[in-house]
Amino acid sequence: MRRIFRYLIFPLAAMTISCNVVFASSKEARAFVSGGDARFRSGSYREAAALYTKAIDFEPKQSHSFLCEAYFKRGYAKAALGDPEGAKADYRVSLDLDRTPISPEAWYHQGLAKLALGNEKSAKSDIRKAAMLGNMDARKWLYDHDPKNAEFNDNFEALALLETGKAKFGKKDFQGAISDFNRAIQIDRILAAAYYYRGTAKRLTGDQDGCKADFCSLLEVDRTPINAEAYYNRGYAKAYLGNRDGALSDFNRAITLDPNYAEAFAQRGKLKESMGDKTGAQDDFRKAESLGQVSTSSSKS
Repeated sequence: MRRIFRYLIFPLAAMTISCNVVFASSKEARAFVSGGDARFRSGSYREAAALYTKAIDFEPKQSHSFLCEAYFKRGYAKAALGDPEGAKADYRVSLDLDRTPISPEAWYHQGLAKLALGNEKSAKSDIRKAAMLGNMDARKWLYDHDPKNAEFNDNFEALALLETGKAKFGKKDFQGAISDFNRAIQIDRILAAAYYYRGTAKRLTGDQDGCKADFCSLLEVDRTPINAEAYYNRGYAKAYLGNRDGALSDFNRAITLDPNYAEAFAQRGKLKESMGDKTGAQDDFRKAESLGQVSTSSSKS
């Protein structure tokens, strides 16, 4: 009996170690990409490319969508370094890895890669798809390169104010962010994301009534979200307003549309915990952490 037990316990131990290695490598790979993004934004393109390469080195254990992103970003860094051939090689790998993106950013990246490789018609189709899914960079590209795109021009000012407000929000300039969101909503009364971010900013500044009012407005204007972020925003608003079942449904949908949506996993974990699903909450917290999102919870160890 002891011998049988020994034969059983060793494979189980090996499986546990293997799972932990995959979990750790995924988290580390994501950290390399995040570090590369920071270096790229600061203009340190060579360092950025090196960090993206380190992420790619985890290839056997990463998803195609993750690798697609890493190769594209390394290609972008190579292009900035004056290595167009190296950039094109990475773009080709990126396109081969993820032929059917599910996120607006991925569609935009695919479009830029095709553009660099000379496939302009298909590139514009992908960039348009990204724009229709709400990607601001794609909308700006269309605005700059195809002025006849009225559907993206008419509301460009409101969307630009939404983006500047989000940037101020990220820097914790909540009053400045609220000012931009106010102007965006004046231009576009049904800009759902502006209500979400303004409501969140109000909550963080202590205006709970204003937050509640904005979240209620968000639910009124965004009855049919079109992308993962919109579902996440609506789910967050529903959770805040006490509709936990509705919030769970929206977080589920956000994650279906973007399986790498760390914040959605984190918030769904908190929601599950509040609903008594401790096991499901822990699973979501672990997934959020593997994607680089740190989540706090009363029951996490």
